[in-house]
Formats: sequence, structure tokens, C-alpha cells
Amino acid sequence: MNNKTILFVVLSVIFGVIAVFLAQNWLESNTSGTKVANTTNVVTVSSLVPMGTIVDRKHLVLTAVPEGIVPKGSVTKFEDAEGKVVNQKLYPGEILRQEKLINKGEGSTLASLIQPNMRAVTIRVNDVVGVAGFLLPGNRVDVINLFKEGDYKTDVVLSNVKILAIDQRASNDENKPVLVRAVTLELSMAQAEQLLVAKGRGSLQLALRNPNDDAQVEVALLNQDKSEPSESNKPLVEAQPVVIKPSIPTEKVVYAQSGSKSKVRILKGMKEQEVKVND
Repeated sequence: MNNKTILFVVLSVIFGVIAVFLAQNWLESNTSGTKVANTTNVVTVSSLVPMGTIVDRKHLVLTAVPEGIVPKGSVTKFEDAEGKVVNQKLYPGEILRQEKLINKGEGSTLASLIQPNMRAVTIRVNDVVGVAGFLLPGNRVDVINLFKEGDYKTDVVLSNVKILAIDQRASNDENKPVLVRAVTLELSMAQAEQLLVAKGRGSLQLALRNPNDDAQVEVALLNQDKSEPSESNKPLVEAQPVVIKPSIPTEKVVYAQSGSKSKVRILKGMKEQEVKVND
């Protein structure tokens, strides 16, 4: 072999050793950086669970996940979820959390979905009032009242209220228009009174809101407290009678002279008195 061949062989060996050394260092650096994180067992959802469903063991699976990604309030035992009611739709693979579960109440499942201090009030609707069947549980609506006072007038009597159920369904997974005959709203007691007063004076119309629309709408107050009359209903202050007193003329003296005698007439009010005066 000549010198050039020997030089090429030596350089190839050197470059090969360097390449192996760099590759080994790269593998060691990546392997040392990937450490096995500590894991913990959490309860996840095995299948789609609609809102209002009573949780059963078949809906749940125990899954090991890294501790760093476990959200606060996660359910870690089957016993903490079984028998409770789902207050929103759950998706497969989702980590189950306590805030998505509520205790099963007495009576229907719908009663368990009602928030504290709220009431479920149902109104009858048709294809027009029910927004052509596009209403679904969980949507929010405004309630408009049409009535007649001379001419036809409208008032917004409720704003941004939640639909709990349509007909007898508290969930609808089909996500397509369904014509219904009744809609159940979640209202406070004051709102329930407002709705009934509006229903008594005219017809109702529901206006569907965008889920991201939280705009405030001015609401007409129909169920005012009758114990405290409003300014327009307060009785007028009774006018006090004005007593006009007749003006009493002051004392007036009139002199009249006749011959050697003089007469004086004194007027006191309505009385007249004559006095003779000697010269």
C-alpha cells in the first residue's frame, strides 16, 4: 500500500470512532433525561355517558397516569362515583372529577340536576315557540311575552335561563331538531312568579341564545311587591280644605255735624254705633 491509502484508512478509523463516540453520548443524554415519572391510579370514563345518567361500574375504568397531569378533584376509587348522577356529558378516556357528579336525590333524576335554591318550571310549547325543535337540554334562552294593551306589545320577562329538559328527556345525544310539546326551565322562585304572570297576560316565545353569549338584557318586572305600591300606584295626597276667613274691617269713625250737636258713627265690623257729642 502506498502512503495515500494508509492515510485514508487511518482517517476513516478516526472518523468512525468519533461518530460512535458522539452517538453514544447523544443516546446517554436522552436516556438520562427521560425518567420514569411516578404514576397514580385515577378513574376514567370507558364510554360516552350522557348528562343525567346514573353512574355504574360499566362506565368506569381504573387508569394509571403520571401524577403531574392528574387534575384536582379527580376520582380515585369506583365507590366514590357509583350511584351518582352525571351533571354534564362525559367522553371516553376523560378523567372523572367530583364536580361533574352529584348525589342522586329522591324522585326523578331531573330533581338531582337542579341547582340549590332553583326550581324546575315547565311550559307548553309548539313548533314555533320551541324554536322549531332546535332546543336541547343545557341550552339557554330568553323568554319574550306578547300581550295586548290597545296595540300589541312585547316584554322580555326572563333572560339567559337554562333548559333542564325537553318533554321528558333531560339529555339528547342525537343533536338534531326534535319537535317537543313542553320545555322545562331552571328558575328561581322570583323568576317562576314572573313567568306565570307573563303567561297569564299573553303568549310566550323562547329565543335561543348562543352558548358563548352572556349579554345582559333588560327584563320587565311584572310581579312587583303589592305591599309597597310603586310610584305610579301610590295614592295621591288628599288636599287639605282651604278655609277662607272673611276679612274683618278695622274700626272706622265717621263724624257728622248737625246744628250745635255733632254725631259720631262708629263702625265695628258689621255693627254700627252712633254717639252724640256735645259742643
